[in-house]
Amino acid sequence: MPDWFYRTVTQPILFRLPAPRARDFALGFIGRLARLPPGPFLIDFLGHMRADPRLRRSLLDTDFPTAVGLSPWLDTRLVATEALSRFGVGFIEVGPVSLEGSGSGESVKCLVDQQALWIGPGSISLADLNRRLKVNGLKVPLIVRLDHDSEHLLRELPDSVRLVSLTTLSAEHLDTALETARSVSPPRHILLCINADQDLDAIAPMIEAALRLGVAGLIVDGSVKAESKGRVAGLPVREPALEQVRKLRQLVGARVPIISSGGVHEPAHALELLSSGADLVQVDTGLIYTGPGLPKRINDCLLYDAARQSPSKEQPRIAELTWFWTTLMGAGMLIGGLLALAIAATKVVLPYDEAYLGISATQLTAINPRLLAFMAHDRVTLAGSMVAIGLLYVVLSIFGIRRGLHWARQAVLVSAFTGFASFFLFLGFGYLDTFHAFVTAALLQLLLLGVHARLGVYTPATRPDLHGDRAWRLSLWGQLLLVFHGFALLAAGAVISLVGVTQVFVHEDLMFMQTTAATLAAANPRLVPLVAHDRATLGGMLLAVGWVFLLPALWGYRRGSSWLWWTLLIAGSIAYAAGIVVHYAVGYLSFKHLLPAFGGYGLLLVGLILSYPFLTTKTQKH
Repeated sequence: MPDWFYRTVTQPILFRLPAPRARDFALGFIGRLARLPPGPFLIDFLGHMRADPRLRRSLLDTDFPTAVGLSPWLDTRLVATEALSRFGVGFIEVGPVSLEGSGSGESVKCLVDQQALWIGPGSISLADLNRRLKVNGLKVPLIVRLDHDSEHLLRELPDSVRLVSLTTLSAEHLDTALETARSVSPPRHILLCINADQDLDAIAPMIEAALRLGVAGLIVDGSVKAESKGRVAGLPVREPALEQVRKLRQLVGARVPIISSGGVHEPAHALELLSSGADLVQVDTGLIYTGPGLPKRINDCLLYDAARQSPSKEQPRIAELTWFWTTLMGAGMLIGGLLALAIAATKVVLPYDEAYLGISATQLTAINPRLLAFMAHDRVTLAGSMVAIGLLYVVLSIFGIRRGLHWARQAVLVSAFTGFASFFLFLGFGYLDTFHAFVTAALLQLLLLGVHARLGVYTPATRPDLHGDRAWRLSLWGQLLLVFHGFALLAAGAVISLVGVTQVFVHEDLMFMQTTAATLAAANPRLVPLVAHDRATLGGMLLAVGWVFLLPALWGYRRGSSWLWWTLLIAGSIAYAAGIVVHYAVGYLSFKHLLPAFGGYGLLLVGLILSYPFLTTKTQKH
């Protein structure tokens, strides 16, 4: 679950449950979700957490999508491995694994005051491991930690497992395991697991002997012995793990890869481990106490540095870039929306509307004195949405797509294609608005040119937050409301589109005009199709505007994005003002009809107020 839902809703509930039950529910839910056909897409859609290609690391003959991974203490039963692999991580370590399994690892306690987790002793069986790996399709490298009987286990592990960690320091055992690892096909790399609380001075000779035997790397396990049986993982392990990494790097030099976990609860903690000598870092309890978005936040910090180390490339011509064409498309929508707003607020109907009906606007008033007012309320609302969406396209193009932001490009493209697809909703009623069709065809060409063009390379302008602060925590509530607002717009668009292609009018519409649909159809058989055209167009436009409000709220939340905050405020205010004011202007004051508009605008404003300190402040205050 994204941080905006986990920190605000899920975490408080889970922390009130017994730890085993909370863990089983959370891991079971996302594990089952990932195994459903739309599940992986939904996880990717809500989180948008995939690591940037520039973060890729090559180590131990393996390509890691990023230096951030998961340690085995989070999901000891491999219940949600596939789902967790989509959280923006570059690898996952699982285990410990033994031949028959031992204990259960089911004993777990949340030490909330310490931001830690107590894990009871136990291991997963080889059979369970193989079964889980067949069910879970992983997209990232896997490290399997072996408990006992490592020689036999090394032969029985799936061929896809190339990295294996061992907890033994016995030279004889290591020598046998290494020989076995080399004999299997494909050969496996053996990593030696060192606990964060082990006395390095005492075991240094054994580590050096293990490296001479052929151990490929070291893992610093981010847990320490508990007073009772079991291990404690979490924030208290951070300092011991940092110190262990520093000492190990001094001991083995730069040639030996080191992977480390240990109390990574903030992006700064991961960066400290990397600067202390770790090549890769692992997150565990940070997902519980900070949130599932922690790997993504770490990746953002890593990308900030990686982008500045990448050689600058020659900039392509402006016509080869997506933002140029989407800006033109947005400008066209903006100008068209302003023209439509002026017409809808004055003449209401155009000559081709009158030609289609075969009657004039004056005759429409004769059919029903409130008919033109009713049509104006639909058309002004539609025009306000067009102005808002045009403004959003232009700003997202200039401030987002031009800077290489993939999410901004996706937001504009998804919204635009939805809007263009809705053009066909009203054709079933037999009315083809020729001017509408002409404008749609012209703007569609700009969209297709934008799809064909290139995005460009993203370079972060400001360093991402190293720590979560009050502004960030408050903004998660704001983000939650803005996400709900976006989904509400999509729902409203879907309902209005459905009404437009089916019954056309709702009860409040007919009460306002004091008539029936049959009466209007009898007065002019083309009148209902014309209204259906307006309704279906409005529904399609709300679907398009819903996407362009939702996706930036889901994917584009970054500190210092004041341009996004102001754009959402201005565009939203224009759309809601047009829809609300026209209802008062024409006297259509049904409480039930106006409630969604006032509710949606209130949701937007409260979400933006809560997000203001985070989105409009460029640097984190300390």
